[in-house]
Amino acid sequence: GVLSRRGIPLCSSEDDPTCSDENILPCASECSTTACSPSPFDSIINLSHDATEDCDVVMYTMSLGYDVDELRLETEFSDGTEQEGWLESTVCTIAYIPSESKLVESVIEQIPLASLRKRGLTKRSSFNEKVDKLNGYLAHKGWVLILLPGATDSLPSDVTYIPKLSPARLFHPTVRKIMFVDEYFSHTPYPDDAQFLSYETSRGALKARKVTVGPKKTKYTIPEEPERRAVLLVSPMRNVPKASGDKMPLKDVTRSLMNEVGLGDGEADDNELRDVDTQRGFYEMSRGFINSLGTRTPNYASHHVIEIESFIRSRWVVHHLKLDEGHQLRCQWYREHVKWNTHLDQLSFAYVMAKRDLVRKIITRQPLSKEETMLDKIIKLKTDAYEWHPIYTLEDSPQAVHRSEINPQAIPDNIAELPEQEISDAKPAAVENDTPSFYVRIMSDAVMMQSRKQWIKARNKRRQFIEQQRSKEE
Repeated sequence: GVLSRRGIPLCSSEDDPTCSDENILPCASECSTTACSPSPFDSIINLSHDATEDCDVVMYTMSLGYDVDELRLETEFSDGTEQEGWLESTVCTIAYIPSESKLVESVIEQIPLASLRKRGLTKRSSFNEKVDKLNGYLAHKGWVLILLPGATDSLPSDVTYIPKLSPARLFHPTVRKIMFVDEYFSHTPYPDDAQFLSYETSRGALKARKVTVGPKKTKYTIPEEPERRAVLLVSPMRNVPKASGDKMPLKDVTRSLMNEVGLGDGEADDNELRDVDTQRGFYEMSRGFINSLGTRTPNYASHHVIEIESFIRSRWVVHHLKLDEGHQLRCQWYREHVKWNTHLDQLSFAYVMAKRDLVRKIITRQPLSKEETMLDKIIKLKTDAYEWHPIYTLEDSPQAVHRSEINPQAIPDNIAELPEQEISDAKPAAVENDTPSFYVRIMSDAVMMQSRKQWIKARNKRRQFIEQQRSKEE
């Protein structure tokens, strides 16, 4: 458990009711309560707030749990100044690393004397004094370095996954969205990436529009869709087996996920393999039990099945910090994942999403799943509805629309040639609807590439306009 892995005494019957191995999480986690445990993040939270103040978006990475001698990931430095000049969402770049690491020693050694004096230091100042006064003021490979004490040794899972899955307390309240990038991500992330992906967490309402499908060019009307706002944005796992979620071969999926995170081909130790096997086995057993209820009871709700199918790549994750629905999802994911002590947060995510969707289907009295129809295929081909996974909320706000609730209508031939209806341009970033619906967006590579081109074109056009307006004012 969380406490036993740290050597912290377990709770007794006389302790506060919140004191339990499962409830006590690191204080730096946004999911912890008043009863919490210490971690290396505790001492740098205020510093991290200072470093991210006035940033709309933070792109960040971490290299913790070992003696770091170099950052694997490089970026383009950003403190928000450039974006502010264009009246855009500001982006800041942050990296969390151990203060006692070889990398910190190397970076500090290269600081000119004049720069040390500005921070009240000299070459003879002790290393600890330099770390204390330079923390948050060092930059390396485009990242502002936040230095954590006691983080060169292996860290427990509930500490390691704070920045990725439960990060809200690390950032200043002015920060709206954040993009975590894994240190093993194979591409160079840029501030533009964080800007673009944070923009893709919301989409304006779409008006009804016509689409043409098939060799006969049959026309259908896609009904209007509400504004969508994503509490979390990720990319889908590649090469997912072609099977429904209630029959998905989790053993094959798990093997693929382990290869993706670098634990394939004998890289994982016996403990990791055992923990992963236990996690996967539990999910298979839970799915089998839940899905067998329909054969044992006349209760209609029990005929819904749990479908474990939302498999993702999580080398980068975008979180929306200003939505309570996002906080609830992050804490479910975080709590589910850290109890298994594995590296497969993607597997934990799929299970959490499956449970949430089962609850949504039962409470909102959704019809039982059916075979894929022609209308389902049209939705998949002509809309991005399959990327938006609804978040059920108990509040009075409108419920998110599932793709199965979008019903294309065939258009009779005699009116098929009427003018096309337009798609609304509304894609609010600053102006937002009072009652939007909430989703997790799992954005495909194809849609991402197409959207990126449109975003760059719109941004360049806007910057051109700003330049022209400034030239006129001069």
